[in-house]
Formats: sequence, C-alpha cells, structure tokens
Amino acid sequence: MTLEPKPLNPQTYKIGLLLIEDFSMMSVTTIINPFRSANRMLGYDAFSWDFLTLSNEPVLASDGFEAKPTLPITSAKKFDYFFVCAALQTDPPNRAKLNAALQRFSKQSKVFGGACCGAFMLARAGFLDNKQFTLHWENQAAFVEEFPELKPSPALFVTDGSLWTGSGGLACMDMALRIISDRFGLKTANSVGNTYHIDRIRQPNVEQRPFFMIDYETLPPKLSAAIKLMIENLEYPLSVSELSDTVGITVRSLERNFKQQLETSPGKYYRKIRLEKAKQLLWHTNLSVLEISILTGFPSPSYLSRLYRNEFGVLPSEERKKPSSKHAS
Repeated sequence: MTLEPKPLNPQTYKIGLLLIEDFSMMSVTTIINPFRSANRMLGYDAFSWDFLTLSNEPVLASDGFEAKPTLPITSAKKFDYFFVCAALQTDPPNRAKLNAALQRFSKQSKVFGGACCGAFMLARAGFLDNKQFTLHWENQAAFVEEFPELKPSPALFVTDGSLWTGSGGLACMDMALRIISDRFGLKTANSVGNTYHIDRIRQPNVEQRPFFMIDYETLPPKLSAAIKLMIENLEYPLSVSELSDTVGITVRSLERNFKQQLETSPGKYYRKIRLEKAKQLLWHTNLSVLEISILTGFPSPSYLSRLYRNEFGVLPSEERKKPSSKHAS
C-alpha cells in the first residue's frame, strides 16, 4: 500500500543511532520500525538508518541482542536525525572518546539528541545546559543527583530546537511518528501508527507515568494535588495535616479520598513513593544506603532497610545484587 505517488526527486532522510553497550533494544526498534513501515507505505526509501558503536564492534542490548555497526564511529556522514541510545550503562568507559564523537555528530546532524538514558551522556558533554529534555522516569532521580543544576521534563519526548530527547520504550515510537508527520504529514504518520495498533500519536506534552501516576489523570483534583506535593517533597516529607492544608481540604476528607480512590492511606501512599525512589537510586546510582535514606526522607538506614524489606522482600543491600536491578525500558 502506498499513500502518495513517489515524488520526482525523492529525498531520503538519514537517521543515525549511536548504540551504547546494554542499550534498550525496545527503544531502538520503536525508533526504526516506523521508518521501515513509512518506506513501505510511501513506496520508496524515504528514511535510511545507520548504527554506530564507539568501538566499531558489535554491542549487546540489555536483552542480549547483538547489534552490528553499519558505519565507523569516525564517519563523516551527515544525518538529518542522530540519537545516542543508552539504558543500563549511564556512564560508559572512554568518556573522552564518546564526548568527542557526540560533539562531531552534533555538527553533522540537523537534529541531535538521545533516547532513554542518552541524556546522561548529553549532559556530561554539555548539550543539556539551558535546554529542555527528558529521559526515562525511572532514571530521573539518579540523573538529578548527578546533575542537580539540570531539571528533566516528565514528558514522553521533548523537542527544544535541534535538540530532541526521548524517554525510551514506546515513547521513541511517538518521536519517530512525529518525524514522519513533520516530513510527510499526519495522514502518513497515523497510517504508520495504525500498523502497530497505535490509535493516536501522543504529543510531547503527554507525561510519563511512574507507578504512582498511572491513575493520576482520573483522580479528583484535590487528590492529584496532594500526590503532586508528595512527589515534590520526598527528602523532607510533609505531614498529612500539611498536605491537607495546602490542597485546601480537611485531613478526614483527604484520608477518605485516598481510601476510596486508591484503597490506602495518605501516609502509606507517601511512604510507597519514597521507597520507590529509594529503589531507583539503588538501581541507578552508587549512593550509599545512608545517603539514599537521607534523600528519601527516612531518619536512618536501618529504618529504611526495615521498611524496604517489608515492601519489596529484600534489604537495600541485597537489591543491588538482584538480576532485576538491571532494568531498561
């Protein structure tokens, strides 16, 4: 099926993906497959893509899939879109070589950015200063600890001029569909999305949904406001009375709302959010349990450890040894 006649002088838009060891295969496939489908629908190679690695050798994705580079890291090829794709390795070796490659490809590309945890590499190379950007919600706590002067957006993907960043997973498909829409119109993008059972193209202003945000949009406004306050005050937790006063309802009303809508109490819900942040910091940083207990508002490492084991079945010290701690979107 083709949507439009092949143009007399067709242009091929070139995509470059720099793959960092343990990258998210899902993020990469959700970038590439929409372009493949667009080529089929348009009847010609409207998009092409290349893979690069720092070593010029194959690298493994986080799921064990091996990806081979199609271009050397020293390539002088110019790209319309170039993204560094990372997941489990947020600080890969050869930082100087990586920074030099990013600087060069930023100049060889019209749009430049990162997918999933690529924001870590972009930040170290200075690309995110005074820019809007995003990365996967699970890695944002670790990112902020390393770069306190930078504030990631909760959005699925962000376009700030020629700097584009995607949060990983299916959000990379939304970003690819945006590119297709920009180049060939919304009709083509919607048709491509439909081949993947995507009934709507999500826009950049749609936010990611951590576990505690899954039902956020459907909650009563006062309850949503209380949860937002919890998220913004993890290191120095607010009391239930402070939460209720700030959102403008009584403590009893706030407790009733939590019970009716979320089947828990405000205190337990707040504690769950803080424990989840502790888990993210354990997975994605080298911070000590003492430092993590301070950042999540628990009075001591032993208190955090006790609550953590009750919630997740393991001690914080054991969490880092679990295979599940190696997560990628």
